[in-house]
Amino acid sequence: MKNSIKRSISILCCSMVVIVYIATILLSKGVLDINNIFAISNIIFLLSILLVVYVISNIVSKMITFPLKKIEKGMKTVAEGKVPDTKYLKEYGKLKEIDDTVEAYILMMELIKKNHFDLNSQQSKTEIILEHMADGVVAFSISKQVVHMNKAAMRLLNITSSDDSFDKISEKLNISLDFDKIMYLPNYTTFEVKTSVDENALNIVFAPFFSDRLTPMGVIMMIRNITENVRLDNMRKEFVANVSHELKTPLTSIKGYSETMMNGDLTYQEVIKFSKVINQEANRMGRLVSDLLQLSRFDYKRVNWKKMLFPINDLVLKVCEKMRFEAEEKNHTLECICSDKLPSVYADKDAIEQVVMNILSNSIKYTKDGGNIRVYVGVINESVYIKVVDNGMGIPEKDLNRIFERFYRVDKTRSRKMGGTGLGLSIVKEIIEGMDGTIDIKSQVNQGTEVVVTLPTKMKIS
Repeated sequence: MKNSIKRSISILCCSMVVIVYIATILLSKGVLDINNIFAISNIIFLLSILLVVYVISNIVSKMITFPLKKIEKGMKTVAEGKVPDTKYLKEYGKLKEIDDTVEAYILMMELIKKNHFDLNSQQSKTEIILEHMADGVVAFSISKQVVHMNKAAMRLLNITSSDDSFDKISEKLNISLDFDKIMYLPNYTTFEVKTSVDENALNIVFAPFFSDRLTPMGVIMMIRNITENVRLDNMRKEFVANVSHELKTPLTSIKGYSETMMNGDLTYQEVIKFSKVINQEANRMGRLVSDLLQLSRFDYKRVNWKKMLFPINDLVLKVCEKMRFEAEEKNHTLECICSDKLPSVYADKDAIEQVVMNILSNSIKYTKDGGNIRVYVGVINESVYIKVVDNGMGIPEKDLNRIFERFYRVDKTRSRKMGGTGLGLSIVKEIIEGMDGTIDIKSQVNQGTEVVVTLPTKMKIS
């Protein structure tokens, strides 16, 4: 604006100099007289007035019109979803009224800029959260078109970006739903559906979403993978059924034999026979209850491990001697091979003895008469390993992944006849994990089974 004023004044001065110069020349040559000079003076005065008016109008334009034009342009920019630059606008606010307007406009733009930044930041956070959620989210507009779908939803539902409508997705999932009914549900309630896709159990929740004025905007579809929950629920049901069955079977035998004895008319030999059966079934129930209590302590972290350093070869040799009589009853060959100079194991000695006895007992039970059972003890890296190898009936490959589940039996009838509770390997796994060790089972049907347990030789530093 200062440059414009200087330019206008320069034009005014130059014009006056030129007119005076021309008038002086004409007067010296006798072309002009006094009256003409007076007329020229009037003309110069009028021109001066016009130039002053021009300068004033230019100043007024710069002080009023230009800021208003900039404000108008800025408002159009805001309408386009952008934030205009107000860096130089304050330089033009010289009048108080215009200055107040410019100040208000700049404050408004700063607030819009801040809200725009906050909105973009919030939107970015929301998009990142949605993309990295384990649960799937799909948003449908009021016209049933997909407006947002995260990667988890595409993976869980096995759909692609081409499945871009409510009808396509519901048809692919083979579920029949009324979109309008979901969107206009009373009291903002949700609609829930359970289905399965590619062996995954899914829980799908549909909920309407609204604008600030509570106008329906569309429907949100939330997908959660509940496969693990379903599996655990089935295991729980199976566990309850197995416990009921395991307790009911011996109770039925005890009740039947005891009622027979109460009726009398039994010989001494029959009383002894029935008493042995009752005692066996009572012992079976006792073992079951004891195993259940031990597993319960594992579940609730109520086990106080008495870890210490002790020689593992002495313990394994001791267990082999305890189990030798049981092996000889089935004509098994039981060998125990220990490496020399083994490092001590850092674990609970009694718990490890229970582990070795359980594994050896299974090998003896599930190996046909005259079998071979070998126990190896050695060291690998910083761990001691105990390997039990037999040539027994083996375990089918499909059952290996479930062998540590509670009450899981490969051959249920045969296992019960042999007196097993179906909890032994579950207890073994809990003990080994409590010792910071590992257990691995390899097996082939009718070829045999190999069980490898590793245990730490040093105290774990947390």
